[in-house]
Amino acid sequence: MINDEQLHKWINGTLSEEELKVFQLRPEYDSLIDVFENTNGLSVPKFDEDKMLAKILQEEKKKVSPDKGRRFFLSSWAKYGVAASILLLAAWLFWPQSDMVKYDLAQGERTEATLPDGSKFILNAESKLSYNKETWSTNRVINLEGEAFFEVKKGSKFSVYTPKGSVNVLGTKFNVRSRNNFLDVKCQSGKVEVVNLDGNVLGELIANDAIRVSDKGNIEKWKTVPSEKADWVNGVFKFKNVALKIVLEELERQYQVKVDVKNIDSKDQISTSFQKGNLELALKTILTPLGISYEKVDSQNIILK
Repeated sequence: MINDEQLHKWINGTLSEEELKVFQLRPEYDSLIDVFENTNGLSVPKFDEDKMLAKILQEEKKKVSPDKGRRFFLSSWAKYGVAASILLLAAWLFWPQSDMVKYDLAQGERTEATLPDGSKFILNAESKLSYNKETWSTNRVINLEGEAFFEVKKGSKFSVYTPKGSVNVLGTKFNVRSRNNFLDVKCQSGKVEVVNLDGNVLGELIANDAIRVSDKGNIEKWKTVPSEKADWVNGVFKFKNVALKIVLEELERQYQVKVDVKNIDSKDQISTSFQKGNLELALKTILTPLGISYEKVDSQNIILK
């Protein structure tokens, strides 16, 4: 569907006086008025674009010029302009508009955004986040798959829902990581509450507290080093007692590479870290202490030995 900003503003009554004068000069203006008046207040119909387009073009052929008393025909481009604009108007009038704001990041990507109340988030690579902008003022709810760091403005309850559980806060800075059926939550400041899918509170965290809920429901708590933001936001990725496989998946996510682990045991539990910006250094930092070597087949494929 064509993105016609002036048409959108006309439908919503937000055109300025000067913009309206220009808009009224459009050849399809009279047709738009007819459609708008005839459809105002109607319920949602079954909408057939092809039938509407055919009807529009047929009606245009029947138009007569009032000043000369003879038929006139719009150019082909004008006809399709009329049709496209009316189709767009019909879509705005009849089709329900989604109020969901969605983010879906690929490997190597990262984005920052501000929520309607001024709260902020930073979304990590290969993560999905969504929220409803229309109900945000009364229902501050985020849906998250992956990892994100939040800076929440004080106000009503702020909740982050993940496939493993949810995190509830009033105003704080915290990080949520939901991957591999694990849920990691780290609180930078303020206070957060971690709740499982059954609604049971698993823990309340204050500044520098962290909690992990495993795929089997096991709970692990520990203290973190004080910091303003999550380490990954600053390009440092730290891991505590996780399978090597999870570390390598994050490496793949950040460097957009594929690591072949068929020659090693990637289930070994390790605590390690790596920094973004230098793939060679990151590989050595992770693998050298484990006695694992690697071979770069090409710029995107690595084999571990």
